[in-house]
Amino acid sequence: MKPDMGSNHAFVVWGSCVLWVTSVFAIAWSLLLFFCVGDILLMTGTDLVNAFVLLSGIIMLPTNISILCFVANSKKVDYKSKVVCCPLWLSIVWIIIINVAAVILCIVKIISCQELTTRYLTDSMQHYRSVPKYKHFMDDLQWSLKCCGLYSYKDWFLHDWYDKIRDYEWDPSLDRDNSLNKRSPSVTDSVPLSCCKSGSCISNYLTELGTHSINTTGCGPLLHRIVMISMSAHLVMFLLIVVLEIIILKLIMTKERQPENEKKGKHRNSDVRHIMSVKGNFDASSGSCQLNPEDSDELEQPILEDENTN
Repeated sequence: MKPDMGSNHAFVVWGSCVLWVTSVFAIAWSLLLFFCVGDILLMTGTDLVNAFVLLSGIIMLPTNISILCFVANSKKVDYKSKVVCCPLWLSIVWIIIINVAAVILCIVKIISCQELTTRYLTDSMQHYRSVPKYKHFMDDLQWSLKCCGLYSYKDWFLHDWYDKIRDYEWDPSLDRDNSLNKRSPSVTDSVPLSCCKSGSCISNYLTELGTHSINTTGCGPLLHRIVMISMSAHLVMFLLIVVLEIIILKLIMTKERQPENEKKGKHRNSDVRHIMSVKGNFDASSGSCQLNPEDSDELEQPILEDENTN
């Protein structure tokens, strides 16, 4: 049984369902990241990618709802129909453009991921004491990833990261000779409290008391791995959206001409008089075809001859 050419293609139906679910997930996921880890997104430079996820989801949601409304009403999708303020085909084109731009951005982030993460962490450690946003970023990162420093906890020894007034009670360098600190390559042998494994630990005099109560793994490799996985997942999602939208746009626009061709074909097949000539023996003016009286006499004679022979 041939499918009805006037109905929607199966790919249009299922593709729109997948894109609708993707749009809802994209909006919810991007908003969750913005509110929960917005500082980390901003400091790692992935906030722009998350903004593309949100923008793509906002445009895809009404577009695919419009397509599914046509499907639910057993109507063929009209690419000229209005979606909010523009035609359906234009909305799909905008979705494709936005996701192509997002694909390019993800590729750039993946290529420069190692350099960017190293620079972000180094700047945060250098400005830990003076800039609150860097301090919050490093503390949140070290608490959540259970790490310390860039590549090791010893990276903190090279930075004057503590506030001498605020952190007086646990500042180990105040009891030391200033001349020794100037000659020593390490400013201090302590780390921030966010490096601790638990709420209370020994975070200073580490060279003497040991590192059993702090996290010693560096945050650089962990953050690089997380950003790479995140950008790769976003890249796959953006590419999937682009491919699905291009195929759906092609199907709903090319199938618009098919019903007209079918109507022309049916019209030609129904007009038989232009193809076959009507014989003179048939009375074509009446509703049913009847034989002329002369033909009926000619047919009766053979029938009588057959009866006589029998």
